[in-house]
Amino acid sequence: MEYTPRLSPRLALCASFVRQGARLADIGTDHGYLPIALLRAGKVSSAIASDVREGPLESARRNAARFGVAKEMRFVLADGLSGIGPEDADDVVLAGMGGELILRLIGEAPWLCAPEKRLILQPMTMAPVLRTGLAETGFAVLEERAVTEGEKVYTVFTAGYTGTPREITPLFAYMGRLSPDDPASGRYAQRVCRDLENRLRGLRLESQPTGALETLLREIRETYGLGSARSGPLE
Repeated sequence: MEYTPRLSPRLALCASFVRQGARLADIGTDHGYLPIALLRAGKVSSAIASDVREGPLESARRNAARFGVAKEMRFVLADGLSGIGPEDADDVVLAGMGGELILRLIGEAPWLCAPEKRLILQPMTMAPVLRTGLAETGFAVLEERAVTEGEKVYTVFTAGYTGTPREITPLFAYMGRLSPDDPASGRYAQRVCRDLENRLRGLRLESQPTGALETLLREIRETYGLGSARSGPLE
């Protein structure tokens, strides 16, 4: 029997943020590799694999049996966190989906609004919307790192509930807590700047105001070494 599945860099970073001994819920589990690897490593005490589609969930069941952890896992066919409660999970992973969807799924599970719960989030798109929405509903970004996988670069961050809604700066909305000293953060900043430059061109073609976007681009470039140096992203 193989000992453990090999995680992609993106999923390995998600796994690194899961707390030792936590009860895990992996939402949108796909093949179930993340909870299986964490169970095999002894990092989590239990694991739920949830997916909205039966096909991926069946794949997760087969993989759990293959790696010898089927009896330690629960499999849930559901949209988001339906069928999962506060007694089931301490750490919740939502990875590989859009930021708006992640925000909706968090909002549909009010039991996550507790300081002892931890979210591990990996948005594929709309990360600024996710960070802004979390701040507005009383969640804080705690840790964040970028990771490269092939030609792509992703960000993964943890969030916890503080109960204090707040506003965040545009720089924080786009770059979160990514450290300017990490080369992967620089690659992520380059990707963000490319997207913003495309938006800027569109605004200019439509003769729309561009001042705020130009300021944001300048701040990102300076902060992440794409221009002159700056101390770092601030909320």
